[in-house]
Amino acid sequence: MAADLLAALVATLLDAAPVVLVVGGFQAFILRRRPPHLPRVLIGAAYVLLGLALFRLGLEWSLLPIGADLSERLTAPGLAAAPDGEVPWTRFLWLYLFAATLGFATTMVEPALTAIAERVGAMTGGTLRPMALRLVVAAGVSLGLLLGTLRIVTGLPLPWAVAGLVSLIAVLVALAPRQLVPLAFDCGGFATSVVTVPMVAAFAVGVATAIPGRDPLTDGFGVILFALLSPVASVLAFSAVQARLQRGQNRGGIDAV
Repeated sequence: MAADLLAALVATLLDAAPVVLVVGGFQAFILRRRPPHLPRVLIGAAYVLLGLALFRLGLEWSLLPIGADLSERLTAPGLAAAPDGEVPWTRFLWLYLFAATLGFATTMVEPALTAIAERVGAMTGGTLRPMALRLVVAAGVSLGLLLGTLRIVTGLPLPWAVAGLVSLIAVLVALAPRQLVPLAFDCGGFATSVVTVPMVAAFAVGVATAIPGRDPLTDGFGVILFALLSPVASVLAFSAVQARLQRGQNRGGIDAV
């Protein structure tokens, strides 16, 4: 275990070296000033590196094997019920339910989304509540992972599925308030971060490996794209509905006066 931790620390240091060089170089040669509270900054950086190393080990030992094992076990009943080789998509209801709940649960604990939601709530004066934003984004990821799993099972080509989702987003952009459109597009990146991506990737590759006729490389990957785009659509739809309701309330208040 100690050797694995040491190897993870070395790999993390190598991965973080370009960031350290860029930040340190600009601080030393462009700004030419010492960072404030340098000892505290260095201690914090050490904590970050240690956390990343431990997270790397956690992925290898826990999340990735669990995601692959769950996908294999959840696809087995549907395959057993189709001995003739035909795999109807209706055989995998438990797989779809797990995909949807997995997307929702992992998104709700994403640290990046939590931090940004609190920031957005403060900037909007509480108009857009942090928990509401997190729930809407998590619902979008849940839908995206469900759609991605359906695409793997049915064998629908990725370009067709993505084109349909992008077309929906284009329509929602025209309906949503303009000031919230950039936030909606960024929410996809906030949602697909350190917790969601490894688990979803392992799950999707496991599903593509278990389904006959599917290629883990061409079918297993691409699900993250659905998890990235679906929150954009959910936030746009939520903001469009919320704006419409507010306009209705304002119009009702004016009529009452």
